[in-house]
Amino acid sequence: MARHKRNRPKSSPIVSAQRRRRTFLRWKRLYKVIHAAITDLAHKRRIYREVTAIIQANPSLHVPSAFFDWMRRVYITDMTIGVRTLVDWHVNSISLVKLMQEIRDHPEVISRRRYTAKYTGWLRPHGHSDFDRFAGHGKNQIDAKLIERQRKNLIASQRKIRTFVNKHIAHTSKNRMRNLPTYADLDVCVDLLEDLAKKFTLLIEQKGLTDVVPVIQYDWKAPFRVPWIT
Repeated sequence: MARHKRNRPKSSPIVSAQRRRRTFLRWKRLYKVIHAAITDLAHKRRIYREVTAIIQANPSLHVPSAFFDWMRRVYITDMTIGVRTLVDWHVNSISLVKLMQEIRDHPEVISRRRYTAKYTGWLRPHGHSDFDRFAGHGKNQIDAKLIERQRKNLIASQRKIRTFVNKHIAHTSKNRMRNLPTYADLDVCVDLLEDLAKKFTLLIEQKGLTDVVPVIQYDWKAPFRVPWIT
């Protein structure tokens, strides 16, 4: 007989202003950790892409090598585990999907008044305009349905990757996947995480984020400009 998912009881709104403030400050602390994890994923993907571009541009490097195989395996393992961590449901975990669920359940925590408080002077109209992106024009709290759509998109994008980690990396399953996720599947998920980082940085920190990947302030490709074996 098929299992039926239990319907979660609807969360009661947080009435106390003090509790809403504490909840918002906790969300900010959680998001700081989550944002760092997304930044790390995007950063590693860019480095991997640039290193593979270096290899592809140099015909002398187009040789069979256990090093290249190892590099690919390390990248796939590291990135898929990183994605799996951000969409983890464990009670003690800090994950984006859990934070999104909390925000969906308690949209009253981020009110228009709380959100626009950081926008002073001539920036005030911009604060209201930014808040409208999450609430709708003139609404006083964020739209829970919008957060839920974003949450479902994230869950759908990582489903194949999550199964891969559970069956092939974290455990050795007897029932292996027939169709393994591709680089494209991974990229779709990381692209979505970057997009969500931009949205939630604006929602929770009231900061505009144009690029998730930080600019490396030194020549990190310097080791590739010299022979490795002398």
